Amino acid sequence: MNRLAAVLRWLPVFILLDLYVNLVPRVAGFALPVWLTYVAGFFLLAYVLCRFGLGITRMQTVGLGRSPGWLSSLGLGFAIGFGVWALKNLLYFGMGKFDVVGWRDWSFVLPMLGQALVGMLLASAINDLMIRGYGLAFCRRFNLMAWYLLITTAVYALDDSWNEGIDPFNLLFSAVLGVSLAYTVLRTGAIWMSIGIHWGGNMCYRVMAGFDGQGVVRLEHVIEGARFEYAGLAVTALMFPLLVLVLRWFVDQKSPVPNSSLD
Repeated sequence: MNRLAAVLRWLPVFILLDLYVNLVPRVAGFALPVWLTYVAGFFLLAYVLCRFGLGITRMQTVGLGRSPGWLSSLGLGFAIGFGVWALKNLLYFGMGKFDVVGWRDWSFVLPMLGQALVGMLLASAINDLMIRGYGLAFCRRFNLMAWYLLITTAVYALDDSWNEGIDPFNLLFSAVLGVSLAYTVLRTGAIWMSIGIHWGGNMCYRVMAGFDGQGVVRLEHVIEGARFEYAGLAVTALMFPLLVLVLRWFVDQKSPVPNSSLD
């Protein structure tokens, strides 16, 4: 009974963080000063709830320990995420989803990309800390690491419904991506690579679409269709075997990527 009560203490903390992340921007808007205040508020709220509500005192507990190689892990994740999303868009182009008719002026592109680099990093860090970092601390505390991949993947897919609604295909897509993200945490013991993958994928999206549908590339005759969704899902699924190979090399060969030991 004591164990159940201890487990249940973690649920309201997660609900509070999730409501903050998904409701505050909808109410406050996305103006830059407001959004930066929202980001700072999340990290402050997460610290207070985790430190005083759950007794989490170390960054390593939530997968944010800066052990040797953490920056390499973040950068490698960014390269993988950006590369997979770039491959997806290249496939879309080959399938005729859109036509490329030119490039936007650098006076527009550079500020937009600068904003995207910072914004997508912070947004990715928030999502990964709330789901995979929090899940890591929870599963470590209660010896549930065997269930980590299933728990965090399910939570990630359901949480994404805030943005996409309850849609079977989107749940499937989020689950496929969530498996890969959770796997990196299991293999490295940290969330840096997961943040990087998220960051890189989001950056590639901004390159193509910007923040208002206007990205680096000028697109015309954009069409939608189920075949593009399934093609994108297939490319996303290829990330998992790629990560298995990459992490086998870096982790098993004692690379700079942090190992998976518990703190």
